[in-house]
Amino acid sequence: MCKLLIILTLSLALVSIDLVDGEIRRQDLGRSVKLLILVDKVMQPQADWVTEEWMVKETAEAAFNVFSPRRGHDRLDEVKQVNEWCRKYGIYYMPWMRGTLEAPEGPEADGKRIVWASGNEQPLWSVNSDEFWEWTSSYVVEYAKISAEDDRLIGVFLDYENYHPGSEGNLYSLSYDDVIIGKFAEYKKMEMPTLEPAKRRDWLVEYGYHDEFSRFQVDQWRERCRVLREAVDEHSPEFQFCIYPAPGSPFVVEAAYPEWATEKAPLILADAWTYNRPLRYLTHSESLEVSRENLLSRMETPKNAGIPFMYAGGIDPIVRGADPEFSGKKAVMISDIADGYWIFYEGPTYTKQDHADYWKWFTWANGAISEGNFAVQHEPRETAGDYITYTMEYNVFRRMTELPKLIAPEASGEKVEYDVVKLRGESVLLIAGQAGQTFELELQNQPIAYYKSKLLWELRTTGMDRLVSGTIPHGESDTIRFTPDADGIYLLGVTSGPCAYSVISSTAPVGLYNGPALSFVNAVERLYFEVPDGVERFTLTARGSGTETVRVNVLDPTGDQVATGQTTTQEEMVIIEVATSESAGGIWSLKFTRADDGVIEDHTIQLDPKLSPVLSLDPGHLFKVSEAKYGY
Repeated sequence: MCKLLIILTLSLALVSIDLVDGEIRRQDLGRSVKLLILVDKVMQPQADWVTEEWMVKETAEAAFNVFSPRRGHDRLDEVKQVNEWCRKYGIYYMPWMRGTLEAPEGPEADGKRIVWASGNEQPLWSVNSDEFWEWTSSYVVEYAKISAEDDRLIGVFLDYENYHPGSEGNLYSLSYDDVIIGKFAEYKKMEMPTLEPAKRRDWLVEYGYHDEFSRFQVDQWRERCRVLREAVDEHSPEFQFCIYPAPGSPFVVEAAYPEWATEKAPLILADAWTYNRPLRYLTHSESLEVSRENLLSRMETPKNAGIPFMYAGGIDPIVRGADPEFSGKKAVMISDIADGYWIFYEGPTYTKQDHADYWKWFTWANGAISEGNFAVQHEPRETAGDYITYTMEYNVFRRMTELPKLIAPEASGEKVEYDVVKLRGESVLLIAGQAGQTFELELQNQPIAYYKSKLLWELRTTGMDRLVSGTIPHGESDTIRFTPDADGIYLLGVTSGPCAYSVISSTAPVGLYNGPALSFVNAVERLYFEVPDGVERFTLTARGSGTETVRVNVLDPTGDQVATGQTTTQEEMVIIEVATSESAGGIWSLKFTRADDGVIEDHTIQLDPKLSPVLSLDPGHLFKVSEAKYGY
């Protein structure tokens, strides 16, 4: 009895120490403790993609509780070493590996590669091949053995995104490869004709076999998954499969769900739909709310499947609008409604300020999540700028390439009204400003179909310094007013989301920057541009899409049409070659009209690099290229 009392006392003491040290029990991870998973692509490059101890230490100090280095899954000695470091610093570990295996050319893999319903064959081993499963099992079972000895290794992070040429979706959907076709024919005890890959699905449908073929293939997947789960359970029944992207492909939902998810080892489902801001014209708080609703909706898939699972929303700093503060607060939002979050940590550079900024906000988020303080997601932004600034940075000004040095037209200060030209999506306007002279520019947010969006605008110097910004409600117009401190060209970034916009009038010369291309809706009566002296020939590239086509007419300085070209429903791009004769140096113009077939709706135009990269709405507002080659 005395010995028992001593043992109990020691056990309670150890529990007390664990609680004081903040140690997380394996059985609580993803249950009473939120998953805070870091998939690292920022620290590893500092050591040629080999994990070092300091990376694990910094991950733990930032209060992440699961570390998953992007590379190294195939270096088992390194896997064991990383696991030891994770134990040392009190966090857990999942090796990250692709769930796909590249297949070689030649007879070794012939008939065993993925074949899509279209007949398209990808250079990947089919999920129906023995080679695929032997490769997958060889690593996963080894991880399970390590996990049995030290449960810091909680499972494997499997990436089923399709990165390979010929992708028709994430992996895996039904395949029509020789392996599965042969097995199905044997199962049915029938001889199937030798068919080209593109004809296999249609034949199965035509003769009424396709539904049975689908069930047969899924059963094959399930059997393969079951064998792997049983092999894993022999060593570590608590070993978890973490699957990306969630909720999952047909293979994941119909085979991995029922076979890999167990009460002891729920599936961890890593969603990527929370990576960025859902719509570029939403504010920080609006974006969080829409992401929240999207995530709740996607979590219904595993709920309806009735499987044991843990759901984690993802964050990726490299995507549109995922600035540090927004990412940190999104991590809190995700963890409020799901079982935690994960980061595909790419984009920042470890030695630069961007990494420090993201690390600060992720550490902040992890602390708040651990304390259960989810209300902090609603706190006002601390970082300067919000959706306008980041929308412009990621979607508008990033499109700007190196400009030639331009000569701006003189600014008379007189108001010029323009014909209606509808620009789609994002673009940059060049404005010729004069010091001390306020210019006024009216923009109209043009509705398109059923889309509704704000128009965002931001004015910058050519050095990319931000000056002023604002929004224009859906279907409305507003006037931008600004007084420059110096003569020069100013950049006005504009985006109307899925809608369009028009420049109604301006008291300063305005040009449309054509880099890399400008998108328009409907016909355009006239746009003006300069052909520099010495240019004897140039090209224009027009693009349509499907039934949306366009004809481009090119007019020389005398107003004569000297070239034309059109897209068609079969040829979505046309390159128009123009000889300048002796007309270079004057004011040229373009006219967009209806082509011989299709309708004139969305279309783009791209100018030859030899031309001024600016199209003007008025012949008196021509931006010319100076003799100096580059600069402003």
